[in-house]
Amino acid sequence: MSIVRKADFYFGSMLSGLINNGLAPAIIEPGESRRIYSVSTDKGDYQIYSKYVSAPLKRQNKDTQLWQFAFSHDEIEFLKNFRKNGRKLCFALICGQEKLQDSEIAILSFEEAKDCLDLHYKRESYRITIKSEKGIHGLKAYGTGRSDILDGKDNTIRIRRDILACF
Repeated sequence: MSIVRKADFYFGSMLSGLINNGLAPAIIEPGESRRIYSVSTDKGDYQIYSKYVSAPLKRQNKDTQLWQFAFSHDEIEFLKNFRKNGRKLCFALICGQEKLQDSEIAILSFEEAKDCLDLHYKRESYRITIKSEKGIHGLKAYGTGRSDILDGKDNTIRIRRDILACF
């Protein structure tokens, strides 16, 4: 009998979304908390760096939800040393919900992810936070390298709710 892990549900939902939109991804690096997939489109060849968080942070404000994606030092070194080799790298951050059908996927370009992480500044931890606000179209991204508020104004990166946004 095969064991189905929680990660399989999250990564499977992302793969289903890609396949349902005409893409045929192939896994090139499996893992429990992250996976890297390869996909080719008419716009080029991509690697998809995917991670999931199974539930938003517990908050008092029910109109705002936050998912924090932590990156280990090994992951940061991988990203620092990423060589394109003709492929573009993008990120699929799977934002889980208790009701799985309410989960979302935030797609970020490599440049957007680097902006959020600030890869070249040495720190104890690295993270990207995805924010969903009731009444706001799309998602927002920020992290250890980019604050959500700067000089009293929204400083987040706007992310479309479209799984094909990066491709």
